[in-house]
Amino acid sequence: MRILSRFSWSRVLVRRVGAAGAVMLLAACGGGGGGSMSPGIPGTTPAPTAKGTSSVTWVMHWSSTTPSSSRRAPKYLAPTALSASIAVLSAPAPFTTTTPVISVLNSPTSTLVFSAPNGQDTFLVQTYDEQNAQGNILSKAIITQTVSSGQANVVSATLNGVIAATSLQISPLPFTAGNAASATVSATGFDADGNAIVGPGTFDTPIQLSIVDPANSGALSLSLAVIQAPGNTVTLNYNGATLISASVLASTSTLAKTSSVVIAPTPNATLFTIPTALSSPLWITFGYNLVWFTEENGNKIGKFAFASQSFTEFTIPTANSEPNGITLASDGNFWFAEYNSSKIGRMTQTGSFSEFGTLFGNDRPVQVADRGDGTVWYTAFAGNHVGYQSFNGVAGETTIPTGTSAPFGVAEGPDLNLYFTEYNAAKIGRLANLFATIQELTLPGGSTPYQIVRGPDGGMWFTDPGLSEIGRVNPGSFTATYYLPASPNAIPKGITVGPDGALWFTESGLDRIGRMTTSGVASEYSLPGTNLGLEGIVTKPNGTIWFVASNTNQIGVLQI
Repeated sequence: MRILSRFSWSRVLVRRVGAAGAVMLLAACGGGGGGSMSPGIPGTTPAPTAKGTSSVTWVMHWSSTTPSSSRRAPKYLAPTALSASIAVLSAPAPFTTTTPVISVLNSPTSTLVFSAPNGQDTFLVQTYDEQNAQGNILSKAIITQTVSSGQANVVSATLNGVIAATSLQISPLPFTAGNAASATVSATGFDADGNAIVGPGTFDTPIQLSIVDPANSGALSLSLAVIQAPGNTVTLNYNGATLISASVLASTSTLAKTSSVVIAPTPNATLFTIPTALSSPLWITFGYNLVWFTEENGNKIGKFAFASQSFTEFTIPTANSEPNGITLASDGNFWFAEYNSSKIGRMTQTGSFSEFGTLFGNDRPVQVADRGDGTVWYTAFAGNHVGYQSFNGVAGETTIPTGTSAPFGVAEGPDLNLYFTEYNAAKIGRLANLFATIQELTLPGGSTPYQIVRGPDGGMWFTDPGLSEIGRVNPGSFTATYYLPASPNAIPKGITVGPDGALWFTESGLDRIGRMTTSGVASEYSLPGTNLGLEGIVTKPNGTIWFVASNTNQIGVLQI
C-alpha cells in the first residue's frame, strides 16, 4: 500500500495478501468440527479451539511496515493509527455476551490469533491513535461474515472514519443577486488527530446539511440534506430571490460544533435610462407592482415595468411644476409635491390628474406623507410651514416656530406624531396635529437633516448630508443618535427600510447605496457610473432596492 500523505483513513481488507489493514480470518478445525486444519500463517501458532469455535488469524499490514511491493493506492490507513481491536458482537447460539471479548493488535505486530464461533458472526473492528486500543478511535467497521471450520475464511471490511470535526466547502461562490445559479457542496470530515477522512469508506456518522435563513427568503435549497461519505457532493440551488445573508451548516449527531459557509450574493445593480432627455428624476415610490417617480425637469410622473423593461410617462397639467416627493396614498392614488407651482398633485394609476394649491403661493412643497386618515401632509420648504391636503379637498397649514427652517422630509412616527426635518435650522420637528404645539429637537452644528423614515425598530431615521451621517430620533426621549456610513463623504440623501429590516440610503457623494443596521453597522455597494446624482430610494415588496440617478437621467435597481 502506497502512503500518499498524512490525511487518510484505514481500509481493512480481509485477505491473505495485499493492502495495509488486512484482516484475514483463517478458520481451523474447532472442537467437534470434524474438519482438517487449514494452513496457518508462517511463524504463528493457532490458538486452542473450543467446541463450536474456530481459530482465527488476524493479519494487519500497518502503513509503516507494508512492503512497497504490496502497497496500493490510494492509501487508506491513517498514519497516526497505532493499534486496532476486533471483537465479536454477535454469533449463533449458544454464543451470548454482554461485554464482547476484545482482541488487540499493536503496531508494528501484524498478526493475532483468536477464537470465533462457527457460523455467521458480526465483528467490530476499530483503530486507535495509542497502543493497546487506547486513546481516540480513528475509524471503525462492523463486519458480518460466516466462519466455517476446516477452511480459510476471507473477510473484507472497509473502515469508516470517525468524525471529530468538519469543514464545509461550497463552490462557486458568491452568487450574483437576481441571477439563479447553483453550486457544489462538499464536506471534509477530520478524525481526532486532524487527519482528513478519505474513501473508500463512509463517515461513521453522516454529515447533516441545513440552511439557516433569518429572513425566510426561500432563496436557497439543497438537493440532499446529508453527505454520507468522503467525496459525496450535494447541489445548493439559488433561485435569484432577494437574499441578504444566509448560511449552510454542516453538523453531525455526535459533534457539539458545526461548520458553516455564509451565502451572501453580490448585489447586482442595473440602470435604466428614462425616455425623456434631461428629465432629472428626483423621488421614487412603489405601487401596483411598478415603480413610479417624479421628473423634476421633465414635468412628468413616470412609471417603469421591470418585467417588460418599459417606461410610461404622464405629463403634469401645470407646466414647469417641478414635481418632487411622491407617495402612494391610502386612497389608491399617487400624491406628489409640485415645488415650483406650490401645489399638491394627485394622479390615478391611469394618469388622470388633480391639483390643489397650497395655502400660500410661495410654499414650495417638497415631500409628502400619507397619514392613513384621509390626509396627505407636506413640508413647505420656502413657506416654513407644515400642511395637509385631505382627500375631500380640505387643506390646512401650521407655521414652524423657527423661522426659515426649510422643512424637507416628513413621515409619521410610531407614536402617531408627524416628524419632519428642518434643513436650514438643523432641527427635527414633531407635531401631533394641525392645532398642536410643534416641538423641535436641536441637532449638532453643521447638520442639514434631509429625508426621514420610520424605522423597523420604532425609531425615526434620517439622512444628514451636512454631517454625512445617518441619524436616529428616539420618539420616547426625543433625542438623536448619529451613525457613520461605511465611508466618509458619503453625503446620504434618500432613505428607506429594506427587506432585511436595515436602513438603505443613497450616497450621492460616492455613487453608492449604503446600508445601516438598526444597531449602527454600516456597509455599502458600488453602482455603475459616476456623478449619478443619487436622490430618492424605495424598497419593493420583492426585496429589490430602487433609486433615481438625477444627473444621468436614470432609475436603477439594486438586487440583493
